[in-house]
Amino acid sequence: MFLGCLWTRALLAVLITPILSHCGSVPGPGPTDEQLAQRSKGVDVRTFQTYDGRELAYVIHRPKYPNPRRAAFIYLHGIESHSGWFDLAAEHLADRGYPVFSLDRRGSGLNRENRGYISGHADRGINLVEDIHHAVGIARDSGKFDEIYLIGLSWGGKYAMAYDATYPNEVDGMILITPGMKPKVDPSLTEKAAIFTDSIFAPTRQHRTPIEPEMFTTDPKHLSYIKNDPLKLHTASAAFLMQSVRMDRIVNKADDEQHPPMLVFLAGKDRIIDNEATRKLVTRDPKRSVKIIDYSDQTHSIQLEAPDRLTHDIVRWIDTLPDKH
Repeated sequence: MFLGCLWTRALLAVLITPILSHCGSVPGPGPTDEQLAQRSKGVDVRTFQTYDGRELAYVIHRPKYPNPRRAAFIYLHGIESHSGWFDLAAEHLADRGYPVFSLDRRGSGLNRENRGYISGHADRGINLVEDIHHAVGIARDSGKFDEIYLIGLSWGGKYAMAYDATYPNEVDGMILITPGMKPKVDPSLTEKAAIFTDSIFAPTRQHRTPIEPEMFTTDPKHLSYIKNDPLKLHTASAAFLMQSVRMDRIVNKADDEQHPPMLVFLAGKDRIIDNEATRKLVTRDPKRSVKIIDYSDQTHSIQLEAPDRLTHDIVRWIDTLPDKH
């Protein structure tokens, strides 16, 4: 049976070689040291050790004064972006007294080839959810915070939901901004076949993400930033994309666990997210406290276009929750 399986895989590899060469690409060199240094300029960059003994960098936005709840935010970015796309909103939260710990995912932002990762890739056997779990544990153990809230933007919203499904009620609240559990955009069937096959035979092979810059924002200033961002990912590896599919299964599976309250922001002009499908998903559990705020005039990147309004609504929502201090 084992040899038969090997022969089947070998035959499959021969048959799908044209698909692989058409749909995928080899990993690139990643950003330069100068580009990474530019991202680090003017921000407080720290590192922590992951559950598997690796190193991940993150950015701290420190408040000018402490908030009375002793609460902190941990931020998770989207599939193409990095922690820098939330800097403006994070500074607004810091101005209101809340520290923000903005994590860069493995293979993204400040955690690239410079730290031994491949851009857009997650190694086989690595569970990205464990990185969040470890970061939350470090924040809890510091003794500085009584409350920890997770912020997930776009794909980071799915990432946050997968974490919450795996470790229910570990944080005090979830804030999802135009979350990517139910996207409108999707790879073609040919691309999906290539991604699946590459995940077996060439897990680091890169595949395009089906998002155009104009889908993020129509504001000329922010669109220029996104188009010219040297740390923006344009592709992701087959292994990472298959892990994202596994997260879909985790998120879509209902359970009877207790989960923390959730605040969800939807944009009326979003071209990336299916708002109605997202609304049905996040409200399926009648026991969970969920508040949805619609920004009918906004596109996908609320955090860039309306950071003051966004952070004002976040803090106002937190003020309605029981104070654990």
